[in-house]
Amino acid sequence: MRYINMDEIVLPDGWLNKAAKLNQMLLNAADDKERQTIIEKNQIWKQLFVPLSELSKGKCWYSEALDVMSDRDIDHFRPKGIAKNIKGIKRADEDGYWWLAYDYENYRFSSQYSNEPRRDKFDSAKVAGGKWVYFPLFEGSFVAKNKPRCKDEEIMLLDPCDADDPNLLTFDSKGKAIANAPAILDVRDKIRVETSIKLYHLDHTPLEELRERVWDFCQRMVDEIRTISNDPEGISNFGRYRVKFLKDEIRRLTKRDVQLSAVAIACCEENGLAFISERR
Repeated sequence: MRYINMDEIVLPDGWLNKAAKLNQMLLNAADDKERQTIIEKNQIWKQLFVPLSELSKGKCWYSEALDVMSDRDIDHFRPKGIAKNIKGIKRADEDGYWWLAYDYENYRFSSQYSNEPRRDKFDSAKVAGGKWVYFPLFEGSFVAKNKPRCKDEEIMLLDPCDADDPNLLTFDSKGKAIANAPAILDVRDKIRVETSIKLYHLDHTPLEELRERVWDFCQRMVDEIRTISNDPEGISNFGRYRVKFLKDEIRRLTKRDVQLSAVAIACCEENGLAFISERR
């Protein structure tokens, strides 16, 4: 997961005006049924597919993957229909955030495996993932009824549009998503990471396998740099050029627009070479 700055989005001409008019229609609607009809007939968030995609070079904002996590979709981070907590945790109500249906800041560019309920076809023992209608809050959390109060909610999901959240998630050499222990200051952050791994389907087997390949590729370059640098006879001019080339390749892997770049960053950090990678 990499931070997505929504301030950088380029909206189509007139989109905000259309969204404002539709939002006013929702506010004036007589009941939930009328609001649902308005939303179903006016899915203008689909017009933002390209602008949202461009913020991540086509990568899913949750998994940072391309094809391995299936087609792309636009997820309403706070669900517009109903909003459920994960099993065993009470929520004050399950009313959806319909009043954010046309707020582009509530949109997240997502793969289907992260957004929709799916089972792992490669490991039947894993619990089904997919965010779907879930927007879990910690027990006792305030439930927002307007946008300013969203900041008062104690959410259990990592948000790629929150500059602090992506750093809470990291990966191991086997491609598994794990909590970034050095970055966790609040004990509840570990719960947020674990909940996100499940609901964003970050433990999808093909995704883990792809992460492992990225890590191995990066690790081989790190090992070669060490071998050249530790040559007892010193480093030759060719060796220096080779090390520079390898460092540039590692930096390329960690660039924000490269698939699974956070995995390459995790590999660098594990090897004590965070200075080589592009900062989160």
